[in-house]
Amino acid sequence: RVSVGGQFSSQLRLLRDQINKTSPHYVRCLKPNDDLVPDRFHPAIVADQLRCAGILEAVRVSRVGFPQRYEHTRFVERYRCLALQQLHESS
Repeated sequence: RVSVGGQFSSQLRLLRDQINKTSPHYVRCLKPNDDLVPDRFHPAIVADQLRCAGILEAVRVSRVGFPQRYEHTRFVERYRCLALQQLHESS
């Protein structure tokens, strides 16, 4: 029987695999001012829109990252190119 921790780990691995297959990008239109006139930018209004849309939180989370544990073989497979670069540079 699979433990709760094992089930969570398995689900997290599947989610990471799915995320790694994608190339997400986002387009969000913001109103630069409440008057809707050109060449007038109110930073507080734009910041409020970003905060309400969850963009600032998403950026904060992506900056912090999140812990994940790779099995050794997966880790080596994923980051092998970095080790090879390091070996070539040190030679």
